[in-house]
Amino acid sequence: MIVTFVVDSLWQDFIVVASIGLILRLISPRDAKSRYAVWLITLAALAIVPALGVWSHAGSQLATAAQHRAGSGSGTYSFVPIGALTGTASRWLPLQQIATSAPLERTVLALWTFGAAIGLTRLAVSYSRIRRLVTGATYHSSADGVPVLSSPGLAIPIAVGIVSPAILVPASLADTSESHDLRCTIEHELAHVRRCDVLANAASRILEAIFFWNPWVQLAGRRLVAEREAACDDWAASRIGEPREYALGLAAMSRRIAERSVPLLSPGAFGSRNALVARIERLMRDGAAIEPRLNYVALGGIIVLFAALTLVFEALVPAPADAELAPASTYAVVAAACSKPNAEAAVLDAAPPQLPKSQFPKTKVSAEVTVTIAPSGKVAGAKVYRSSGSAAIDDAVIAAAEKSKYSPKIVNCVAVQGGYLFRADFAPQ
Repeated sequence: MIVTFVVDSLWQDFIVVASIGLILRLISPRDAKSRYAVWLITLAALAIVPALGVWSHAGSQLATAAQHRAGSGSGTYSFVPIGALTGTASRWLPLQQIATSAPLERTVLALWTFGAAIGLTRLAVSYSRIRRLVTGATYHSSADGVPVLSSPGLAIPIAVGIVSPAILVPASLADTSESHDLRCTIEHELAHVRRCDVLANAASRILEAIFFWNPWVQLAGRRLVAEREAACDDWAASRIGEPREYALGLAAMSRRIAERSVPLLSPGAFGSRNALVARIERLMRDGAAIEPRLNYVALGGIIVLFAALTLVFEALVPAPADAELAPASTYAVVAAACSKPNAEAAVLDAAPPQLPKSQFPKTKVSAEVTVTIAPSGKVAGAKVYRSSGSAAIDDAVIAAAEKSKYSPKIVNCVAVQGGYLFRADFAPQ
């Protein structure tokens, strides 16, 4: 499961990010509030979409229903040799068998745990540092009921606190800055507080730490920071009344502050110098103050897009739970004068699935099961490859596959372990 999730995340998340990149071309760069919301939803989708693809069967069930032919009330059944499969199933099944091997699963899980532990430890250290700064700060003023604290150990203004928010500014900044310049900084940090950015930033940082190996999560995190700061600039500029005036105040404040990193668990007004210059240029390009608003139509469309992509991914790549075959470690020698030196495993007596009428589905569904055929021709194992969505139907198909009789796969007159894909199609009575 872990290996499959990692692999699926890399290519599926690429498609998600590429789709968002195209959609954002339709949203104005000045609409930072909506663009921030888009990246926030995207960041969550980068973890959720691949997870659903691994553990959910909804997409494959819809694909089965769409492709299903009208059949009899009792259902139709077919056996397909795995070696003879064409299309998606034949391409993905061998990869799933490798991905679900226990040694590889344990190794990847250990590496993931180690890397995530390092990232989460950094966040814990950052949280401890912020707590010390708040404890050592002194009251300076208040902005819309939010306390503004002066901290001698702080180099960059930041918004802190989720339940009890506050604005922290460097002591040197609070004591020496002109009132207008200080107001620009406080308005920006107040925007972080009003938008609940402290909570959102903490959640995104935790997600980035856990998915440290995923470049698309890291990319979304960086874009989230850029759009968040732009959205707060718009909010502060609208409060002050003039974007250019706010931009000049932002530039003046940046000259007084040493360039340092912002604590990981707190959003701040000042990042790298290049990022700050880009923010100032953005404000100076458009002299009209804008009122930040959310584009609910775009956000709703993106959520629908992510749901559709999830179903498509599930249809293309079946959930691999239980889709592993027993190790092929034994073989048997067939008579040297065998009539067919090479042959796929074959079903000799197919046992139809037994399903009570009360459990027949109300719509057409299908279930697929991988069957491992030992060199002796006996069933070595049967696992769900593509679920019908009903545990009763899946169990009936597995039981039928296990009761059926097969001849083994033959390679150069040697009986080896082979496999079948057993599919059962059910239609309403």
